[in-house]
Amino acid sequence: MSLAHTFFSEDVEVQLQSGSPRLVSVCEKEALLRQGVSYGQLLTPEAVPSPAQEAAYAAALARDGERVGRLLAVLTAQVLRESGKPVLVSLARAGTPVGCAMRRLARHWGHDLPHHTLSIIRGEGIDQVALARVRQAHPIADLFFVDGWTGKGSIMGTLTQSLPAGISPRLAVLSDPAGVAPYAATHDDLLLPHAALNATVCGLLSRTFVQQSGGLHAARTEEHLRSLDRTGEYLDALEQLSRRFGPDERPEPTPRPQRPWETVLALAAQAGVVDPHLVKPSVGEATRVFLRREPAGLLLRSAAHPATQHLLGMAQERGVPVTLLPDLPYLAAAWIAPGDTE
Repeated sequence: MSLAHTFFSEDVEVQLQSGSPRLVSVCEKEALLRQGVSYGQLLTPEAVPSPAQEAAYAAALARDGERVGRLLAVLTAQVLRESGKPVLVSLARAGTPVGCAMRRLARHWGHDLPHHTLSIIRGEGIDQVALARVRQAHPIADLFFVDGWTGKGSIMGTLTQSLPAGISPRLAVLSDPAGVAPYAATHDDLLLPHAALNATVCGLLSRTFVQQSGGLHAARTEEHLRSLDRTGEYLDALEQLSRRFGPDERPEPTPRPQRPWETVLALAAQAGVVDPHLVKPSVGEATRVFLRREPAGLLLRSAAHPATQHLLGMAQERGVPVTLLPDLPYLAAAWIAPGDTE
């Protein structure tokens, strides 16, 4: 079964199969992960977005929408300048709406910018079957791997390690606070609106998972959220915001950070969390922790920053300790408790 219906066919070709994963609660997932089960084999059904999530999405779009529109123009212009035959390969799912918006903007500028979305999973690598399909469709193209933001560079590392010889890890992101992406519109930490809502602004796609070894990665359609789906609304908003800018836009003059995650890893280690996979720097990654995992600690640069108010509220609601660090190299960072590893 195809998942193409979850997005507009003119925006993206979805290189995922529809699957039925092992569904577990957050508590069950944490226990299984501690036993060595791969994150890519488990899925927690996405909950109906909370009022705090909805408010964070709306606030981010209202507050930073114009900036996000400009960043989309910056990144699209970078790709078009770098290659005469570019193809967007967005990383499902956080990269998928970004790639869709870039394709729409490129079309507005008079360029046909093909766009495919596929899965990449830490510990599993990029979906080789899907990648082979993309390469077959565009044998002489330059592939640009599109994502929303970086945290500590895990996806860049996974790309580098799992891409076949001859394919460069051209990671292209809107926000690169880790300082690892070859193509970045800004190095500022930024809450992209879709980080707060996930499936309901990402074509109802679930997080991707591995259904069978060596096969096409899968996702499921979060049908129980269909009445709340605002993917079309979100993409239309990004299209209108980005159209205000032309193909001469350049990246923001923000300095490239130098291994900023090391600061966060050291702070987490002081709290007893030494596994780097349990430490999630950046406001986008911290938000994911609160939506998908069991957070054990939250770092904030400021208690008053508008982009992290939702995190502060969720932490207070769940009794998660919050530490304020004015010199934190990210707006936020969160970590997950190691738990009982027996």
